[in-house]
Amino acid sequence: MKLPSLTRLPNYRKFSFEPRYYDPIKEDIEERTSRIEQELRQRSLETSARSAGIHGAFARRSSYKKSSNMLQGIIMVALFVFIFGYLYFGNDIFYVFLLLGPAYMYFRLKQTAGKRRQSRT
Repeated sequence: MKLPSLTRLPNYRKFSFEPRYYDPIKEDIEERTSRIEQELRQRSLETSARSAGIHGAFARRSSYKKSSNMLQGIIMVALFVFIFGYLYFGNDIFYVFLLLGPAYMYFRLKQTAGKRRQSRT
């Protein structure tokens, strides 16, 4: 039994040390695998974003391709008419093109303005 005292004595302290096993090779392997997994995740995100960007680019290109094919056809017909008209009518074909050019531009601008209005709504 313990007797009461006026002074307080320190308690007995036990030194407890739990040794940890350190394996530098295992730690290096874990670090490398985590780094490689992170790089693979980043690559998969980049490729998915890139493939979506590529798909979108081809989708946009196809719409441009349709309009460019139409424009190429119009230019070919205009050149054919111009050459044939020059050979058949002479300089009078210039006046026909001077009348048709502004009419074409008017309808072309009217068409693009209509598309802009539809896309806004």
